[in-house]
Amino acid sequence: MFKIYITFADNGGSHIEEHSEDTVVSALQRLTRGPAALMGIIEEVRVVDRDDCTNFLARKQGRKMNVLFPRA
Repeated sequence: MFKIYITFADNGGSHIEEHSEDTVVSALQRLTRGPAALMGIIEEVRVVDRDDCTNFLARKQGRKMNVLFPRA
């Protein structure tokens, strides 16, 4: 199981989604490339596994979501 922590740009509010390994990739695509990301609503997306390790981190820089972890 993975938890996706989403931070919103306008008020710093947050939301948590839970996903399995089967759904986490499509959720990340939606959150980093979907309409909310393109409109600048999402500030940060962080994926944490059941051991509380960060597996993915993307943060808005300018008008674009940039993947900070894992590094390419």
